[in-house]
Amino acid sequence: MDCNFGISGKKYLVTGASSGIGQAAVILISKCGGRVVLNGRNKERLQQTHDQMAGEGHFIMPYDLTDLEGMKQYVKDCIDTDGRRFDGMVFSTGIGGGIPIRTEKLDNLKNMMEVSFYPYFVLLKEFSSRRVLNDNGSIVAVSSSCVVWPGKSQMSYASSKAALDLSSQIAAKEFLSRKIRVNTVRPIALRSMMTEIYFSQASAEEIQKNYPLGVLEAGDVANSIVFLLSDMSSKITGQHIFLTAGGDGSPMDFFHLS
Repeated sequence: MDCNFGISGKKYLVTGASSGIGQAAVILISKCGGRVVLNGRNKERLQQTHDQMAGEGHFIMPYDLTDLEGMKQYVKDCIDTDGRRFDGMVFSTGIGGGIPIRTEKLDNLKNMMEVSFYPYFVLLKEFSSRRVLNDNGSIVAVSSSCVVWPGKSQMSYASSKAALDLSSQIAAKEFLSRKIRVNTVRPIALRSMMTEIYFSQASAEEIQKNYPLGVLEAGDVANSIVFLLSDMSSKITGQHIFLTAGGDGSPMDFFHLS
């Protein structure tokens, strides 16, 4: 893919870069000439992602984002890789899962928030500083359509994404004076390990109904992320971009097929 769109030469932190949406995003950013700091917990998997990237100037910086106390130093270390501040961030860290309300435990909600939201909250605080993020930057977080189209057994998951969305809207207002944009993408369920039971058992007719334009893939979401990072979206902030593949929002029951 031949692109630039104001991304070439800019520096981005991408979390969850070892797989899925995060991996697809860093590969596409690199093809557009961007420089990426790859975050994830597994150095070997990050290296596998790095091997698929175009260009130079990328850095593998493994770190467990649930270690909130060390986040400030981690961000500083990421800047020190080349002495340059960031031009943007993609937050693609999160876990899935589904538990009915009747059997849901507070620890499940706590774990979901500790992985999928608290790190984003702390990173937003860090990226609010001029020492970290340049003016005219862009922040994109991966949310979910379940925030407005929830299905069964998604209380903890949807709650973490709702917190992420509202925080992004607030940050968009607070960062506006520096022309820093903050947006989220809200994809419906992608084909993944978590949804494999659904795709293996659902009929072709049901899949066609829920995905009229074809099953959503990580690369589709990455395309929207790069759009939001780019100059093409320079007037867009505080928004949530839905990726529905033509679906009508009917909740899909991923956790109770048998």
